[in-house]
Amino acid sequence: MEIKTAFNLGDKIKDLRERRNLSLRDLSKKSGVSANALSLIERNKTSPTVSTLMAIADAFNTKIHDFFSEGEEEKGDYVVYKCSQSGPHDIQPLAANLKAQNLNPVMLRLAPREKFAKEICVHPGDEFVYCLSGSIECEIGEERIQLDAGDAITYKGGIPHRINNPSECISSALVVFEVGRLS
Repeated sequence: MEIKTAFNLGDKIKDLRERRNLSLRDLSKKSGVSANALSLIERNKTSPTVSTLMAIADAFNTKIHDFFSEGEEEKGDYVVYKCSQSGPHDIQPLAANLKAQNLNPVMLRLAPREKFAKEICVHPGDEFVYCLSGSIECEIGEERIQLDAGDAITYKGGIPHRINNPSECISSALVVFEVGRLS
């Protein structure tokens, strides 16, 4: 299954890797992410977790939101996002070019019964999830917490977590996580 995004994250990572003359194995050694996982991400066959994106950003000595920018300079103190509907598998950055940003808001749409990431995610900082439509299940540690439209949850990113769609319809959520460096 190819993951559709409002931008092509896989192409951005591959382009950056190739511009720096790195092989998949080189990037794997620098990031700690397997070459196989990197290949799947670059071909948009899987969505990386926040911790995986952070590891890749650290390997490139860049910030995670650079993957979501459209090659523009930082815009300043605010960013306006205009909604564009896409398919059932979608992640859209909402503030990619915000000057010195610490938060990374994304719009997430999941197909019925879809898990956002196959792997459990762990990252520094906090995460906020607001269910916009359908149902979102947040696996946080050993707990599974279901959010329906209008429900929200905030948790520490250091707790193993993953977001799923347990329902039979497309679900969407606003997800905001702190952008930080892996130590």
